[in-house]
Amino acid sequence: SNSEPAEIPIFNKDFRTKSLLKEAMNDNDFLKHLDLDSGQMKEIIDAMYPQQFSPGSWIIKEGDVGSHLYVAANGELEVFKEDKLLGRILACKAFGELAILYNCKRTASIKAVTEVKVWVLDRRVY
Repeated sequence: SNSEPAEIPIFNKDFRTKSLLKEAMNDNDFLKHLDLDSGQMKEIIDAMYPQQFSPGSWIIKEGDVGSHLYVAANGELEVFKEDKLLGRILACKAFGELAILYNCKRTASIKAVTEVKVWVLDRRVY
């Protein structure tokens, strides 16, 4: 095995997408406190990759161990805890952020209501 640092893949994004991701991160209480400098923020945003979910599919299941942070790009999501609907997530919201910082179990489930596109950050990258 080689011990070189893993290459961080870069996923190209247009300016609008980058702005959306930056805004979503800055808007998240938790991520705000990380106090990332603009270089770190840029690296994180560059490394995020897109994923599509169809209506009715689960993005996060309560109790699973999470290792991804998500930012909703479009569509509508619902948040459940113990099968109770807690609320909705719309575009430009970051969620699942605790998994990036702590290796903890998911505290809620998140389901796609419509076609949903999210940008994903792998904990490894962070």
